[in-house]
Amino acid sequence: MTSELSLILDGLPADSVAERYRQAIVDDNLLGKATRSTRLKAAGHLTSLYALDPSKAVFRLLRHFWVADQVGRPMLAYLAASARDRLLRESSDIVLGCPRGQRLDAFMIAQALSERHPARYRPTTLHSTAQNLASSWTQAGYLTGKVNKCRSQPAVTPQVATYSLVLAYLCGFRGKLLLESFWAGLLDRTPAELMDLAIEASRQGWLCLKAAGSVVEITFPGLLKPAEERLAHEPN
Repeated sequence: MTSELSLILDGLPADSVAERYRQAIVDDNLLGKATRSTRLKAAGHLTSLYALDPSKAVFRLLRHFWVADQVGRPMLAYLAASARDRLLRESSDIVLGCPRGQRLDAFMIAQALSERHPARYRPTTLHSTAQNLASSWTQAGYLTGKVNKCRSQPAVTPQVATYSLVLAYLCGFRGKLLLESFWAGLLDRTPAELMDLAIEASRQGWLCLKAAGSVVEITFPGLLKPAEERLAHEPN
């Protein structure tokens, strides 16, 4: 739902409270939905994926980077959704494990899900789930093509890299482990490329990186609230 998210974030000021997002979708029909039921459904999906609540670190930080990074918006949205959606996290290795240039369509995704969870999905649910995952990965940039989808590499900016690293930080990772975390892995880059992104993010002031030999320190001055620094657990 990247296009809908874009309409919401571009249409509301950054200081909007959580209730204002719901009001904009349901009452103001900012997304241009035909009926109230579809507006309610859209509000539910968007809230589930992105929180739409500035008191939640995942969403507040998403808005922070969104304003400054048009190129990285698809990946910013994907990272936020991955923090909120367990299936998206659990299935990410399906697309990341596919070599670039190789075909990966909904049928192949469904087959992979079925092999992992033989009794979890009914046939119709399995098909729709695979289609939704293929759509998500295409929007993020992991796949290209409408019918014959092939593995590609998403666009990753210093802002996207910072968002992924701060998500890892909120999960309790520190130092060099931030660059080896699940969240860094979603960027689909080599360790050397990840370090280069972190260095550039530090140069631009998005984070602070200090490295001496094998010792790496990454902090986020002014980015996290004191309570978030104290908790530093799974993103909410």
